[in-house]
Amino acid sequence: MNRAASPNSIIQHSRSRCFRFGSHVVLLWFICYPSFSLSAEPQPAFRHPENPAQLKFPRAHASHPEFRIEWWYITGHLYSETGRRFGLQITFFRNAGKPQAEDSDFGSTQIFLAHMAVTDLETGAFYHQERLNREGWNAGASTESMDLYNGNWTLRATEFNDRGDPTSIRVNGSIHTDVSFELAFQPTKGRVLFGNNGYSQKGPNPNAASYYITFPRLQVEGKLSLPGGSFAVTGQAWMDHEISSNQLSDEQVGWDWVQMQLFDGTEVMAYRLRRKDGSTDPYSFFNWIDKTGGITTVSPDAFEWIPNGYWQSPNTGGSYPIRPILKAKHPVTGKTHTYYVIPRQEEQELEGNLGGISYWEGALDIQNEVGEVIGVGYLELTGYAQDLSTRL
Repeated sequence: MNRAASPNSIIQHSRSRCFRFGSHVVLLWFICYPSFSLSAEPQPAFRHPENPAQLKFPRAHASHPEFRIEWWYITGHLYSETGRRFGLQITFFRNAGKPQAEDSDFGSTQIFLAHMAVTDLETGAFYHQERLNREGWNAGASTESMDLYNGNWTLRATEFNDRGDPTSIRVNGSIHTDVSFELAFQPTKGRVLFGNNGYSQKGPNPNAASYYITFPRLQVEGKLSLPGGSFAVTGQAWMDHEISSNQLSDEQVGWDWVQMQLFDGTEVMAYRLRRKDGSTDPYSFFNWIDKTGGITTVSPDAFEWIPNGYWQSPNTGGSYPIRPILKAKHPVTGKTHTYYVIPRQEEQELEGNLGGISYWEGALDIQNEVGEVIGVGYLELTGYAQDLSTRL
């Protein structure tokens, strides 16, 4: 029997249009359920990230059940031998009902959400499935190594270097009977630790933080099958792993997040936390990643995130600035660089059928001031269909 169809599965859900729980907004599902609600108040029963972080590898790549929430997230751009382009989105998410506790009736209180999505950017077709399972029934994550499963979906590091980082990560996935893939990811740039050695603070409360580990550039190759054919694919991807117990502050109503993989071998990761009065929260950041993996962080008073190119959802009424313009002074040239975010598809909204939270997220091209495509990436926009502060 296919493990995806197991009666032990708590929730499985699919949609025919763009729908994704991403590495950052997936936590919103739990906000809407009292037993898993997040709060800006400290949760002393759970561990919280320490400043500065003292992460030990390879253990840091594994599961941390003593923290409340954790996710491993990959987005990628895949290409067939003829240049046909696909978007790839993979998320494995863990939530702890109680820290290091067992439920007397059901066993582990760890809950795992997983999501697979493939977008055919040639036809606009979108294939998606999500799963929610209790640990031990049909899902789990090792506390020793990067090794996760949810049904027959797996994400495993198979080789490590002397720094304790994976040199090969393999993912097996499927989306009902429509799509299947076997992909190998090889980091071509070392791990990046955002914040203070991996401690990334999101608000004035020091517990509003995460450990933030990223591989900003991975080479991808493998096989992808979907209606219309099977393809040998290659491409590149971005991977985040975050560990936290709560992240949001009371005054934050939503956030904008983007990652850019530029063709010159550098990357950008930026997020703008939006406050109730419309201002940018001072814990927002713009991060440059150079060719060697070095980070230069720019505070919100030194970069601009200009909302632009609104798309209004016919389903939720949310109006999303899906073509923002970002400006910041480059740490090497000293000149202000301008990045134009160009979505590959406009209609990429999650309506929130599971969690009641709607947001927009999609695959991008990045253009410079003269209209040249200089990279690819992903954009995430939350709090435009609902004020997230009312959900906390």
